[in-house]
Amino acid sequence: MPNALLKFAYDAPVPSVLTLVVGNQLRVKLESIDKRQKLVAVSDIPNLLQVTSTTHNARADSWAFVVTALREGNAKLAIQVQQGVGAPVLTITPPLVTVNIKKAVVLPDAASDAGLLIRLFLAEAPAPQRWKVLGVKDVAQAQQGMRLMRRVIVNRLNSGNTKEFGAANAGSLADIVRGSDGGQVQFRGFDHYPQLDAEKRSQIDDVMALVNDATNTQWHASYAAFYEAAFAAATESLPPDPSPTGLYGWRTDKRGAPSVEFKPFTSSGGNTFFMHSRYRLRP
Repeated sequence: MPNALLKFAYDAPVPSVLTLVVGNQLRVKLESIDKRQKLVAVSDIPNLLQVTSTTHNARADSWAFVVTALREGNAKLAIQVQQGVGAPVLTITPPLVTVNIKKAVVLPDAASDAGLLIRLFLAEAPAPQRWKVLGVKDVAQAQQGMRLMRRVIVNRLNSGNTKEFGAANAGSLADIVRGSDGGQVQFRGFDHYPQLDAEKRSQIDDVMALVNDATNTQWHASYAAFYEAAFAAATESLPPDPSPTGLYGWRTDKRGAPSVEFKPFTSSGGNTFFMHSRYRLRP
């Protein structure tokens, strides 16, 4: 009895349980199918998981299907065999695929503090594909860096002299992030927030594309965890400042201090965080 293995388009085998995000299109295939057999992909709940395309390559004896996740929920996908006369019985592995469909992740309102901070974290913290090169150990270390970023923003707002940080008379976190003095932008690409420059907008869009692409089995889980870490760091109660006098700046590791008044305290998540020689946390 011949057996056909259900595969992704890039040849890895399809597991019996997988996750998609609403809007994802999954491409699967079966190869070396007897010419006397016809294959049909069937979804048990078509308004959740819809078969949108079938391709048969008679020369290569292969079948390919595209299924689209339409709505949140759980559905099952099966490949049915219409047996041709005289063809051997064909079994398909896995015989049934359970598909868990999640809602797409949407960034919080840009006007909210959470929306501002998450966008800043996604732009300033190295994304998972860069962790190995930059020495970021895992998502916990990346999240710690985000928490320190938030602490820097809050400390600047509470410094009593926001002009020092390019944001005279700042009354909000957004005012601090938009800080720009004499053309010296404090957070590149964010000086006109909620409008972002093209580079930062593209960077954030690239991250969100992988957060919402569960068909990318290599990177989706890492990026989903990265986003969850950013969301938690932006919305949790503000953790205590780990430094003795307060953190007031950060730069990418190995780029050095913003000025001689900034003193390095620690590196975390690909960035170095600095204290300031003239500013202290208020009790």
